[in-house]
Amino acid sequence: MRITEEQLRRIIRGTLLHEIDIEEVGETCWARGSTHLLSTCTIGGDQFYLKFSEEMMFDSDDPSLQILNEYLAYQIYKLYPAAETPGRIELVYDRAGSRVGLATASIASGGYNRISPKQLASLLSAGVYVDIFLANWDISNTANIIPSPTGDKVTRIALGGNLDFRAQGKRKGRMFGAEPGELGTMLPTSPSRITDIFDGADLRLAAQTFLEAPWSSINGVIQRTHTQVLDDLNSRGMEGLAQQWNDYVKHIAPILVKRHKTVAAHAQHIMET
Repeated sequence: MRITEEQLRRIIRGTLLHEIDIEEVGETCWARGSTHLLSTCTIGGDQFYLKFSEEMMFDSDDPSLQILNEYLAYQIYKLYPAAETPGRIELVYDRAGSRVGLATASIASGGYNRISPKQLASLLSAGVYVDIFLANWDISNTANIIPSPTGDKVTRIALGGNLDFRAQGKRKGRMFGAEPGELGTMLPTSPSRITDIFDGADLRLAAQTFLEAPWSSINGVIQRTHTQVLDDLNSRGMEGLAQQWNDYVKHIAPILVKRHKTVAAHAQHIMET
């Protein structure tokens, strides 16, 4: 179903973007994605990308649960500033449609024509262990990596395939486990790797970056995000989604603490060799 600009305006007028009231959305251009309805728009004069999950791609989960999963992944990535993500990440609550969208600040892109694979791997280095920890299987898709106009940094976007969700909306299940198999499938030194995008990455920088955020900091972000979103959903009458969100965080939190311990040990080994 195609959403008109006027329909989007009505959605935004009735929503709260955290502490910011949005009165007007302009320059909207919609396009259908594989699992999401995507748009570019201006909010309060700033350029954003806004997306809602496509309902037909989900079986049992509320489609907005993947949006909340992506929001949580972004909050964890923010603990690692060297692993660049968009500067502003917000949830957009559409109470009338009982759904949640994700708004991310737009990023100036310089394109890939001036960046070699070796340079790209180097620019991704700081976040390698973060990608492994959060099971960011989509890092190998360069459509999810935006080079800066100056070519001196890259920004990770579209984190819907992190944690226990696949980019296409299905759950990873046993593939997202307490033992991070990504250490054997994503590192450039692994013979069983499934991607070569990290070839040439600086693993010492990756290890140093990952070890800068202890589990206590990560757990704090998870718990604060859990509570904030739960309160927001319940205050907007989205109790069903609130229950799924609560169950989801309780499911992944004990997995993440074990994954962090193993990835941190691997990173520490790299630092000591």
